[in-house]
Amino acid sequence: MVRELSGAVVFDPGNVATNEKLWDVYATEWSAEASWVQNMAKQRQVLLLGDEWAPEAHTSRVVEEWILPHLTTESVVGELGSGGGRVAAKVAGKCREFHCFDLSSKMLAKAKEVLGDKCCHYHHGDVAGVPPTSSLRDKFDFVYCFDVMVHMDTHTIYRCLHKIRGLLKKPGGRAFISTANLAAPDGWARFESQPRFSVAGFFFLTPETVRLLASKAGFSILEDSSSPDPSNTYYNRDYLAILSLE
Repeated sequence: MVRELSGAVVFDPGNVATNEKLWDVYATEWSAEASWVQNMAKQRQVLLLGDEWAPEAHTSRVVEEWILPHLTTESVVGELGSGGGRVAAKVAGKCREFHCFDLSSKMLAKAKEVLGDKCCHYHHGDVAGVPPTSSLRDKFDFVYCFDVMVHMDTHTIYRCLHKIRGLLKKPGGRAFISTANLAAPDGWARFESQPRFSVAGFFFLTPETVRLLASKAGFSILEDSSSPDPSNTYYNRDYLAILSLE
C-alpha cells in the first residue's frame, strides 16, 4: 500500500529550495523602474530592492525600535534573509562586523552593491547548512530575521530558530524575528484573501505558536509586540519578538 500511495505523491522541492528559486528570479527581474515594482510601491519612492513592500518610514521604525537598541559599536551582527540590503543598509554601519545570509545568490549580489565591503561579510545558502564546527558558531551578539519568516512554513521556522541559537554567543546573545500574525488585523485580512500557502505568499502563525517554537528551540521571549498599530504595515500584520537564550 505504501508503495502504491507513493506513486500518487506530487514532488515537493521544499520550502528552502523554492525560496531560493523565487528570490533569484525576483532579484534578476527587479529594477526600480519596472512597472510591476511601481505597482507594488503604490506611488512610493523606490531606491532599494524591497522598498516596494512597505513605506520606508515603516521599515525604519522597526529597525529603530527592535534592532538598533540591542547593538553597540562592538557588536557582531547577522541578518538572515538580507535580500537586497534594504534593512542591512540601516544597520551595518552601527556595529563592528555585519554578516548577510541569504539563500539567493542574486539577492546577495544586490546587497553587496548597496553595502560594499564595509565590515560586511556575505554567506550564500541555507543557514541550516552551517556545520557545527564552523567559525560562525557562537560568534554573534545579535541575529535578526525580519520580514523573512513570513515565507517559511512551521518546520522551516523551527529549524531556523535552532540555527540562530547556534550562531549566537552564549551567554548574552539575542535575536529579533518577525512572523505573519494570524491574530493581527492585516494578518487576518491577508490570510482570508490568500487561497493557500505558497512561498510567494505568506505562512500565518499565532503568537502562541511562535512562543512555543521559540521555547522548544531554547529561547525565552524578552519582548514582543503587544497590540496592533494600524499606522504601520508591520505592526498591524506581523508578530515581532526579541528572543534571548535560556
